[in-house]
Amino acid sequence: MSLSYLIGQSTKFVWYSTHYLISFKYATPIKIDRQNPPPFFKKMPSGKKLFYEMIKLFNEERKYINQKKYKIPKTNVNDFANIFKGSFNFFMDLPKIDKRRTEKKFKDLNEKNKDLPKYFLRNFHYQTDGYLSENSANLYEFQVETLFSGSAATMRRFSLLPIIEYLENNDENLNFLDVGTGSGEFIKTIKYNFPKLNITCSDISKAYLEVAKKKLKKFNNINYKNCKGEDLPFENESFDIINSVYLFHEVPSAIRSKIFSEISRVLKKDGIFILTDSLQLGDNYILDPLLEFFPYSTHEPYYSKYIREDLVNAAEKFGLKMYYCKNAYLSKTLAFKKLNYF
Repeated sequence: MSLSYLIGQSTKFVWYSTHYLISFKYATPIKIDRQNPPPFFKKMPSGKKLFYEMIKLFNEERKYINQKKYKIPKTNVNDFANIFKGSFNFFMDLPKIDKRRTEKKFKDLNEKNKDLPKYFLRNFHYQTDGYLSENSANLYEFQVETLFSGSAATMRRFSLLPIIEYLENNDENLNFLDVGTGSGEFIKTIKYNFPKLNITCSDISKAYLEVAKKKLKKFNNINYKNCKGEDLPFENESFDIINSVYLFHEVPSAIRSKIFSEISRVLKKDGIFILTDSLQLGDNYILDPLLEFFPYSTHEPYYSKYIREDLVNAAEKFGLKMYYCKNAYLSKTLAFKKLNYF
C-alpha cells in the first residue's frame, strides 16, 4: 500500500502542480505595492517549505491507510477521462478568470439567479458562473486540486477520522447530513467507507447539486436538498452526524453564526458536527502569510474575517462543544459534540 500510495500521490502532485505553474506563468501579475508591501508579503513561505508541509500531510495519511483506518476510492477509466477533460476545460477557462481578476469583476452572473442571497451572487475565485452552473461544478474539482497541487482530496479525507471514532461506538445505519455538498466529490469517499449511512446532501446551488446527483448515482441511501445552510428545512434533532467541508470561509460572519445555529437545531443530542475548512491564523505560523495573501490573489470576500474568527466560541454559543482539532496542511478539521443541556 505504501508504494502504490506514493506513486498515486506523486502523480497527482506532478500533474496538478504543472497546471498551477503554467496558469501562474501566463496570468497577469498580482499587483502589490513593492514600495509599501503588506506586512505578510516578505514573510511568504518558500516553495521548499510548502513542499515539506505537503509531504507531512501525505505521510500521515499513508500511515492511516496502512493502519486500515479508511480507504481511498479507486480510480477507474471514467475518472481518467474526466481528468483529461478537466485539464482542457481548465486551460480554456483561464483567460476568462484572468480577465475578471485584472478588472476586479466579480459579479459577472446570469440575471436569472437574482433570487439567491447577495453574499452568494458573485464569481468566487473569479471563476466563470461562480457556483451557479453545471459547467462551473464540473470544473470545480480540477480547479481546487490545482490550487492545492493535488492535495485537496487528501485534506478533505481528514474529516473521516472523527466519523470513524464516532462509529466505533454506534451503529453505522445513522442519518448523515452534508451541508454545502458542492459537486459531491467527498461524498464518494464517505460512501466508499461507510456504505450504510443514510446520507442527505444539501447545497444552495441547484446546479452543483445536480452534478453531485450524477456523480453519486451508483450509491444507495442518498437524498438531495437544495437549501441554504442558514435555513435547513429539516426537523429538530434529525441527524446523528453533520459534516461541512470548505463552506464556512465562503460566507459572512453573520451567516456562519446562523449555520452553527441551524446545525445545532437539526443535530441529535450527543451527535457530532465535523467542520473541515481552511487553516486560521495561528494554526501553523509558517503558513500564516499565505493565508493572508489568499484574498489578494483571488476573490474571497469573507476569507480575511474567517481566518481571524473564533469558531470554537461561535459554535459553543449554540451548544456545540469542540472536542477534536487536527491540522491537515492548509486545512484543518474540527469536531463538535452537541451538549445534552442545550
